[in-house]
Amino acid sequence: MATVPINNDVLTWARKRSKLSLEELALSLDIPITRLKAFEDGTEKPPLTLLERIAYSKLKVPLAVFFFPEPPVLPDPVSKLRRLPDSEQQRLSPNTLAAIRLAQSYQDSLEVLIGASPKDIADLQINKMGVEAAANHVRSVLEFSIEQQRRFRSPEKAFKALRHILEQWGIFTFKDSLEDKFISGFCLISEDFPVIFVNNSNSFSRQLFTLAHELAHILFGVNGITDINESYIGDMSDYDRKIEIKCNQFASYFLIPNSESENIIKAYKQLGIDGIGEIANIYSVSREFILRRLLDLGQVKDAVYTAKAKEWNADYLRSSGNKPGGDYYRTHLAYLGETYTAAAFIKYKAGRISQAELASHLNVKPINVFKLEGYLR
Repeated sequence: MATVPINNDVLTWARKRSKLSLEELALSLDIPITRLKAFEDGTEKPPLTLLERIAYSKLKVPLAVFFFPEPPVLPDPVSKLRRLPDSEQQRLSPNTLAAIRLAQSYQDSLEVLIGASPKDIADLQINKMGVEAAANHVRSVLEFSIEQQRRFRSPEKAFKALRHILEQWGIFTFKDSLEDKFISGFCLISEDFPVIFVNNSNSFSRQLFTLAHELAHILFGVNGITDINESYIGDMSDYDRKIEIKCNQFASYFLIPNSESENIIKAYKQLGIDGIGEIANIYSVSREFILRRLLDLGQVKDAVYTAKAKEWNADYLRSSGNKPGGDYYRTHLAYLGETYTAAAFIKYKAGRISQAELASHLNVKPINVFKLEGYLR
């Protein structure tokens, strides 16, 4: 098996950057810790196939960095999310930290692959607007109508449609299944290509809300990371707490404008608490979303909302255990998005990037990169 002469100091740097111990990384690779230590000591060279696993699957760094003369000086995107309370930051697993760095690499790739957004995100600015007015303004500019949303009758279809619309404005969404199930997503702002990262472990109705919530973070000009349990908001600074409350309000008004309130109340009075799922399906949102709107409208009591939300979340957690995986390439394409993936292959076929660079942008092994192309429509 062919081995490669890497810079062992870079391997140590990349592991520590991901906050993984020798034991944790060795266990995830299913190799003896003594062997991994030998790679880091420079007394043994890793096989190329194993190095690819370390780079792409475990540490989320380009393979090329292991051949640099010294560890690269890179800004850590995790530091951009310091708005979180310390207790919340300490809960983040190495898997989520790696996803944040992966999102940063996708953001860097967008500048190479896309170059410039076809539309000016400045047209979405909501400065000095009230939250409800801002949500209505953004829906109007994006041409994401409530009539269109009603036709979806599927959170997955609504998510895909909104994701595609935002791509036209240079706001790209990436996905992965995070080990931290309590994290629904995060965003990294940028003047050129702000990115949203969504936890694919969540239901599509939750993913849709996360997409709208992280869009609000971007429009309010802050990096954000969102926990499904919102109790952490109370531990934030006054400024950050107000921002999170506004982002939740924006997402709520964006997904269901206040003009729909009478229709929701009427349907609730006809169907009752057990019919909330039917109302939710009309708008492609979750039952909890509708129940929260009914709470805000004074149609249900706080105790009812708390009890039902807890019940539904428990049902979701019981049903969202480890599910059998589907086709790897189809799933990976869904994580990247077709627009981003197609842009990478266009750049490669134009001779602007190499096969190795193409693989790095797409976060796959170079030997397998063209299998992914076969799944593009």
